Amino acid sequence: MYLRLAQRLAIGAVVLLSQLCLQAGLIWPTPNPAFQNGQSIETFIQSTASGVPESGLFGCVRSSGARFHEGLDLFPIDRDRRGEPTDAVYAVLPGRVVHVSKTAGHSSYGRYIVVEHDQQVPAFHTLYAHLASVGQGIIVGARVDSGAKLGIMGRSASYSIPRTRAHLHFEIGFRLTNDFQGWYDRQQFGSKNRHGMWNGMNLVSINPLDFYESIRQGQVSNLYEYLKLIPAIARIRVQTADVPDFVKAYPALVTRPYAGKQLVAWDIAFSQYGVPKEWTPRFAEEAIDGRLGDVKILAYSPTLLKQQDCRRVLDMGGTKPKISSGTLSTLKKLFGFK
Repeated sequence: MYLRLAQRLAIGAVVLLSQLCLQAGLIWPTPNPAFQNGQSIETFIQSTASGVPESGLFGCVRSSGARFHEGLDLFPIDRDRRGEPTDAVYAVLPGRVVHVSKTAGHSSYGRYIVVEHDQQVPAFHTLYAHLASVGQGIIVGARVDSGAKLGIMGRSASYSIPRTRAHLHFEIGFRLTNDFQGWYDRQQFGSKNRHGMWNGMNLVSINPLDFYESIRQGQVSNLYEYLKLIPAIARIRVQTADVPDFVKAYPALVTRPYAGKQLVAWDIAFSQYGVPKEWTPRFAEEAIDGRLGDVKILAYSPTLLKQQDCRRVLDMGGTKPKISSGTLSTLKKLFGFK
């Protein structure tokens, strides 16, 4: 009897994962099958207090477009008698656990887990926040498979999330620098960095729902192809002989070899919301104008810039665009500028 029960449970788990799985082995991070079934965002996205489903999406969706949201908010489909979520949260691809924060009050993410998918090209991370609890064996350094249970969905945070709006906050992205602590110390925030280089201020993200949709529609088969697909809003040249941590961590984003060359600059293509998605090294023999330390705009998309209400890569005030304060902060993290 017990064996038959175990077999049924195992079969049920396989069926569940097959429902969650998209192309390229990608898993949906919660048990809700609504996205895979082609249903509208109202069936899986948790809104803010506004009640507008779009407020739980990625992008300039908060405060009438003035405030940026870095990921997706996914609501639960099962709750206990107290109304608390019981949905499992799953790793979307194989990878290595690189950060676990179990203290809710240490971050606006609450309890959160970061998994680095180091078998992907480029490697990237996924982040799972507001967890009620962290799964057994989910510790830094642990390897997880697609569909591995990371924890239970919840509403933990350094602020109050109502029970009725409990959700998983889900991100896909990259870290800017391994020396985030150096940048953090220079800001003199007056509070401790409890999350090392996996602090949210060191992370930049792509649109998870758009990525999943592109996979489902067969437009792309991996994140590398997706980054090629999304347009660049601006190209910025930074004149330096240094090779940033970002380039070393994500060499697939470099357009041509630079080893053995006299490096003098990097031309960086930024996505609409500030992901440095493409890096072209420039060499001494190319006679680049300017001096080491110079930063300048090479090109930009007026159409995309006009669509931005927040998280601007460039500011459009005046007769021509200027590098925004947010992008300057990103460049300081990337290159260690003071």
